Amino acid sequence: MICKSCKKELNTTNTYASDHRYCITCGAEHITYLSERKQTLLSLREMNLESKIIQTKHLIKEAVQEFGLDKVYISYSGGKDSTILSHIAKSLYPDILHLFANTTNEYPETIQHIKWEKEKNDTNIITVLPIDCHGELWTFKKVVERYGYPMFSKRVSNAIRTYQHALSERTKQNSQNYIDRNFKKYDKFKELPISDKCCDKLKKEPLRRKAKELGLKCAILGTLASESYQREKDWLEHGCNVFHERKDNQSRPLSFWTDTDTLEYISKYKVKISKLYDMGYNRNGCMYCGFGVHLEPSHCNRYQKLKHTHPAQYTYFLNNFGHLMQEFEIDIT
Repeated sequence: MICKSCKKELNTTNTYASDHRYCITCGAEHITYLSERKQTLLSLREMNLESKIIQTKHLIKEAVQEFGLDKVYISYSGGKDSTILSHIAKSLYPDILHLFANTTNEYPETIQHIKWEKEKNDTNIITVLPIDCHGELWTFKKVVERYGYPMFSKRVSNAIRTYQHALSERTKQNSQNYIDRNFKKYDKFKELPISDKCCDKLKKEPLRRKAKELGLKCAILGTLASESYQREKDWLEHGCNVFHERKDNQSRPLSFWTDTDTLEYISKYKVKISKLYDMGYNRNGCMYCGFGVHLEPSHCNRYQKLKHTHPAQYTYFLNNFGHLMQEFEIDIT
């Protein structure tokens, strides 16, 4: 292996202990850099709402100036954050393209909101279905049966999938060591059908194919860095606009917003959001996704809530995935 920064060959004596991608010198410098970035993120989060709106508009304009209005698109989920992003982006570019990935696992209220945006709010939306390059339609059930259930978190699911599909004993042991270091309490689930492939098959890959088909070059996303460890880590490394650095160009102009900001914006600008939020939900993701469910209150997690708000969808979930929830030790009754 070589140091990610200076390209010096790494060995047992010069590898940075906390991050094996770097040599000792570069590793220490990287830690200092991340510490400074954390302070920057903290400062951005402390700005008032109007200042954040100005900065968000600037970031959107940067993406449009870099790639052209006909080459960017809003990756639209129908949730409150992407609806705020849409509202701001449309104030600059009223006809900016939106791509909505219908994962076949959406709440009915999300589908209704997408229909309202398209038909009543003049939002330029194309709905993308999870059809692969061979013309096969993926469904949540099919993905679970073939790859495994998205459970606990994307990082945990990825670690378990990597362990299960290791091609050599050495790789398997490395995967086990990684689980031991980072996810010890999930070790008992490592032989169960768990995987992080669901989002790839139902959302990311179909969106990439549609973007390529349409000649689009940059996705504008309504994600907040505070939503997950991985998103905050990615922001610390790369910031809001990530152009020409990775396979996919991305603009994430709401990264430094907080949940308080989003609620204030919705109230102040009278933004219409999905009715799902009036039903006690604080997220509009895929109905049956298991990421984070183990952290929710045991008496009112998302599946227990689904039982009361969407009984037909809950019955389908119980009949098809109830046995897995028992193995994952998730109460759904």
